[in-house]
Amino acid sequence: MSTVKINKKETYCIVSAFADDIKDFTDTIQSLLNDGWYVMGGVSAANSMLYQTLTKNEK
Repeated sequence: MSTVKINKKETYCIVSAFADDIKDFTDTIQSLLNDGWYVMGGVSAANSMLYQTLTKNEK
């Protein structure tokens, strides 16, 4: 069972997951990129968790 969480608003998104779920984490990031989101900075890690922020320019 994946523990990827997506906290998303209109133009800002944070994806988090346990490091053990890195495959699901990268699949989720790729899906968001395919939907027009852009990565902001690199992946952050703390307490066995991975975090990635993304942005989307909505007009």
